[in-house]
Amino acid sequence: MTHSIKTPVVFFPGTLCDERIFMPLWMALNSKGNSLENKAFVPLQWAEDLSQMVALGEDRLAYFPEKVHLVGYSMGGYVAALVALANPDKVASLTLLSSTATALSDEELEQRKLVLKTIKSKQYKGMTQSRVKFMLHSNSQDNKEITALIKEMADDLGPSVLSAQTNATANRQDLTNKLSKQQFSTYFLVGEQDNIATVPEITEIAARAEKFQKEVFAKAGHMLPLEQTSALAFFLHQHLQ
Repeated sequence: MTHSIKTPVVFFPGTLCDERIFMPLWMALNSKGNSLENKAFVPLQWAEDLSQMVALGEDRLAYFPEKVHLVGYSMGGYVAALVALANPDKVASLTLLSSTATALSDEELEQRKLVLKTIKSKQYKGMTQSRVKFMLHSNSQDNKEITALIKEMADDLGPSVLSAQTNATANRQDLTNKLSKQQFSTYFLVGEQDNIATVPEITEIAARAEKFQKEVFAKAGHMLPLEQTSALAFFLHQHLQ
């Protein structure tokens, strides 16, 4: 059975990601007779701070006169949630891929300080192989296509974008309580081996409200759009109209 997503979908990328994080997904959404009729991409790599990220998101919402579905990956999920809360009348649904919409843990904040220190002292050497592996399911760690794409995006966007994005999204609030009060549904989609937005964490968050739905994807880590592209496309065709 084929599906067509007629409502526009606005996509928000993660840290050190650009359009390439979604390109396989866009192809999958438009294959086998299925289609995604209208989409927009939010170039978060252009932003210097959180307010600029939100402004870029709102700019893309303004492309469409009707309501839109928001799909945000990792950091982009948090930005998409902020945009949704600021413009609830424009939102048909919110889908968070590998993203919690919560505040960062103390441990993660400390990690960010280290990253910023490394960049400031010109010691940053790009994304390490161990970091790439940390973000992938054990089945994907030797997938040269995926690992090369992650490294390419990180190298192309570089330390200045990483610094801006790390700073912009560090002191974030927990948005789940506000999201639970909205009319639109929020979908939390997570890979079974995600080391950043973990399954136990997502399970606890999704249980907070009836408007929240959770889906766990087998054989995926944090890079869900690249690791389980077809399964993700199938889910979106089933749930976004």
